[in-house]
Amino acid sequence: YAPEAQCLLLDPELPLEYGAMAEPLACCLHGIDRAQIRTGDTVLVIGGGAIGLLMVQLAKLSGASQVLLSEPVQTRREIGLQLGANAAIDPIECVDNTIATAQAFSATKRGTTVLLFSVPKSGTTHPLSLEDVYQKELTIVGSIINPDTHQRAVDLINSGRIQLAPILTHRFPIERLKDAILMQMSSEYLTALVGNNYH
Repeated sequence: YAPEAQCLLLDPELPLEYGAMAEPLACCLHGIDRAQIRTGDTVLVIGGGAIGLLMVQLAKLSGASQVLLSEPVQTRREIGLQLGANAAIDPIECVDNTIATAQAFSATKRGTTVLLFSVPKSGTTHPLSLEDVYQKELTIVGSIINPDTHQRAVDLINSGRIQLAPILTHRFPIERLKDAILMQMSSEYLTALVGNNYH
């Protein structure tokens, strides 16, 4: 059993599976806090997986006037537009951590904040133009886990202001756990849920 102090109440009228998104949403909230988005800002989200699609919605809720999504998979771009992105562009190549970082820095203009959110492989480095940091007055921030944003995430889910249904794309019974793990390799994948009630 979990200690009562560690339990957060999901609205009983919501699907229980929405609770599975509380932790990733809490991580995204911390990242959005670190990015310090101001009302009227333009935000570019690079990568339209489940996390990127949460970021699109949170950027809009934070007051961004324009949210752009860069994602090579058409179905993910379509979902991004459905969830509030003002435009979704195809960067052509797949977005791993290194390429996404390069895209982020190449898209900067004066006064941009670059949030490095996805988890890099250990030892990964990225060449950085110090002149750009100086001339463009860039702010570079990182974000890890969710130190104090779980309650806010659950409150946001309960409020209905975050759309989760389009992100919950696949469901598997426990006996098909291997299939759920392999599904992560598919371009159709956003989130795979595993549970006793799925067939």
